[in-house]
Amino acid sequence: MTSTDMPETETNVNALAGEFRQLRSEFTRIATLLEQTARSAGAEAASRARAAGEQVWAETQSTADHVADKIKEQPLASAGVAFGVGVLLGLIFGSRR
Repeated sequence: MTSTDMPETETNVNALAGEFRQLRSEFTRIATLLEQTARSAGAEAASRARAAGEQVWAETQSTADHVADKIKEQPLASAGVAFGVGVLLGLIFGSRR
């Protein structure tokens, strides 16, 4: 080996070490961005699910209020329908052994 080979090799090794440090820094930055994106997506999905649940709950309450109003308006008809449905379900499920 000549004396000129060592400095070139040392220069290349130092350059590679610098590149690896830069790559490590970039990987750390990418990992941080991925983590932030995942957290944001999770929070957004939870927010959407909460909004959908609240909408379904509001519609359910509205329907229940509507049915309660109809029962108050026509209590005899409601009782008759409930009785008929009960008898029908009793016949369907009561005959099974």
